[in-house]
Amino acid sequence: MSETNEGADPQGEAEEPSEATRPKKKRKKKAKAPREGVPSFAQRFPRDESLDALLAAFDRGDYGRVREDGARLVKSTDDPAVRRAAEELLRRIEPDPLAKYMLLAACLLLAFFTVWYFSHRLAPTP
Repeated sequence: MSETNEGADPQGEAEEPSEATRPKKKRKKKAKAPREGVPSFAQRFPRDESLDALLAAFDRGDYGRVREDGARLVKSTDDPAVRRAAEELLRRIEPDPLAKYMLLAACLLLAFFTVWYFSHRLAPTP
């Protein structure tokens, strides 16, 4: 046998490191409990009285109030986190740009087919 194998385990398994030499495991931080009555995208929004009122209106589906009070909150607040949250709420109630283009295309098709129908009528046969 060679000198390197003299002190080795006969089955070739390495010994586990002792408690002192083993690196400590990093513990994960406990997740905060989700806020009740708040949509999932708004869980990280800061707590602010007027922002919470906007979130409640958003959750109820009162988008007119969100649009009015959200714009007012963006202009009046000094806290940048609250301003970003209000802008996010305003962005979420805007219609999808693709939906706007599809509605425009549908209206143009309707106008085209209406003009086509009235311009290509067959004359009555005598």
